[in-house]
Amino acid sequence: MHTDNQAHAAGSHRWLVRVLARALALVFAFLLTWLLLEALLRVGFDALPPGTQGVIQHVRRVPWSDEHIIPVFPYETSREFQARIPPGLDDYPVHWGDAAFTFDTLRLWEGSAEGFRTNPPQWPMDLVAVGDSFTFCWTDFEDCWVEQLHTQFGWHVMNLGIPGTGSLSHELVISSYAVPMEPKVVIWQWYGNDYQDDYDHARLRDEVDALAGPPPPISEVPDYGPLADYSAVYRLLRDALDRPAEVDASGEHFVTVNGREMLFNARLDTHDLSSGMARYGWDRTLAALDAAHAVTDGIGAELVILLVPTKEEVYATWSQDLIGSETLNYLIVGRRTLLDECAARGWRCIDPTDAFTVAVNDGQTVYNAFDFHLDASGNRIVADLLGSYLIAEGLLDPRVE
Repeated sequence: MHTDNQAHAAGSHRWLVRVLARALALVFAFLLTWLLLEALLRVGFDALPPGTQGVIQHVRRVPWSDEHIIPVFPYETSREFQARIPPGLDDYPVHWGDAAFTFDTLRLWEGSAEGFRTNPPQWPMDLVAVGDSFTFCWTDFEDCWVEQLHTQFGWHVMNLGIPGTGSLSHELVISSYAVPMEPKVVIWQWYGNDYQDDYDHARLRDEVDALAGPPPPISEVPDYGPLADYSAVYRLLRDALDRPAEVDASGEHFVTVNGREMLFNARLDTHDLSSGMARYGWDRTLAALDAAHAVTDGIGAELVILLVPTKEEVYATWSQDLIGSETLNYLIVGRRTLLDECAARGWRCIDPTDAFTVAVNDGQTVYNAFDFHLDASGNRIVADLLGSYLIAEGLLDPRVE
């Protein structure tokens, strides 16, 4: 009997060892698979669908560093200019949807806190450009319309675009940075959310009380807990199972245009001049443009206003059924209202909407498919339009044949 008990105990021990060994092997295989997936998601990030990229881009690249898979864009709030980008950045990576590039920033002179994506100045200065991310450009540096004015026509140019800014900021950039350079031409780039930006800037400077406006933007980075900051796999699983309903109500719609899938947005409330915030911003925009004309007149420069339409307007044939006529109408009204003011005041204004629409109908892309900025082809159209206009109006002569 004693021998039988020993044999039974030995058999139970061997069985337990086998079970534990198999369990450990399964755990090891699970952890190894998890780690391999974590590595593959990071190494193959550029090949992932834009939606998947958007979910995991804020995960840490490695656990021991604060760096994200896609570094956070280095905005800094500025009471003076609304936003600033620090100087001295080198090959800083940006990856928004299908827009991917790197950029450097230059300090124009000692003591300035702003960094600009531009080459060092060349004298005499022909042209200075101010604006938001459409002037900063969501492309490689050589594809930016400002730089193309240099490479195509030989003009000495400075790009003073600051992402996330509006008209109040642009006027202050002209006064602070453009005036000392004494350019012959200043290009002022406008985009439809500048009215809202002007209100936000005034609020930052305590120049206006809170006004009625659109609801705050929906966060695209749900809080899935601390593990989601480290694990791309965990964040993807949580997003698939627990994605907040309000994030899915972001107004984004997809449609195939000329063989590529494109995203259009129905939530562009910041462009709507019927909101109290935007109406306030409209008045501030006009005041800023009046001030900028006075400043440029004072240094003998010409101010040219470039109005950049939204992707949804240019692709209206495909977008209107998705975003609705109300949204499309207020996008158009915001732009045309400024164009009417240009005509009434005799301002020099250029609207590339028709040129963009013709190019799209001819099969060109003009805008990024998922990101809302101009791509390389759209920037080329802007550079061609501006260059031709400046020469035809006798404002600048080309420095190259």
